[in-house]
Amino acid sequence: MPSQNYDIYFAGEIMEGKNPLEVKRLVSNIFKTNQEQLEKLFSGSRVRIKSNTDEETAAKYRVAFRNAGALIEVLPTGSGVEETSITDSVNPSNPAPSNDLTLLPVNTGSLEEYASKTTPQPLPNIEHLSLASAGTTIDESTAPEPPTISIDDLSMGPANSGSLEDCTKEVEPYPIPDISHLDLDKP
Repeated sequence: MPSQNYDIYFAGEIMEGKNPLEVKRLVSNIFKTNQEQLEKLFSGSRVRIKSNTDEETAAKYRVAFRNAGALIEVLPTGSGVEETSITDSVNPSNPAPSNDLTLLPVNTGSLEEYASKTTPQPLPNIEHLSLASAGTTIDESTAPEPPTISIDDLSMGPANSGSLEDCTKEVEPYPIPDISHLDLDKP
């Protein structure tokens, strides 16, 4: 069964309580648009911003716009919606198509229809498995032989005696090269 593709439209709708200038700035960051294209996006005309996209990409656009404080419309591809292309030049003699959208009140509606459909994996049959009682050894392999370490040549001094000075490494200073033959150029 072929999957449904969607067109994404934006008509400059800003969520209630959001600062319009901040929303415009955030939407501009999403598209990296210039001022003319940004004004076209927020002109109130329905503008197709993405066409023939899959459900997951449409959901990502919805979330990105919602996080910016704007609302988009996701419709099945080929639904025959009037629109203005974002790449069209701004032309006052070309009136904007009417926008017959009605928005639901804030915090109503559901995004379930845009969520990816997943089929849960069937649980494996574990009836043949059992737990051993506490204290049961699980690994029956033999333990490796411990390494043989000889400490016969080591000795300890009496407590509070000695210092770490005998452990310091003597470092010879690096000899300074002769630079008497070098001269500075005059500016």
